[in-house]
Amino acid sequence: MSDSVVFTRNEDIVEAEIDGDLVMMSIETGKYFGLDPIGKHIWQLMEQPTSQAAICLELQQHYDVSESQCVEEVESFLSRMVELGVVEAA
Repeated sequence: MSDSVVFTRNEDIVEAEIDGDLVMMSIETGKYFGLDPIGKHIWQLMEQPTSQAAICLELQQHYDVSESQCVEEVESFLSRMVELGVVEAA
């Protein structure tokens, strides 16, 4: 993905925290989603529209992860979230 792509949350997603994980539901489709603590951290970073590069920079400050691994895993996560309609890319 290009660093110029900006990711935003789908506003039709409602969320609740359960035992440190984030559970979300799409009001539009009725589908449920669950995020582990790192996925939850990414979701929190997208409270404001943000880029993959900005997400990776922030995650690297909090977790022991190489830049290449972070980019690969965040790109995969964001792609899946876009595919599910939880996140929008512009």
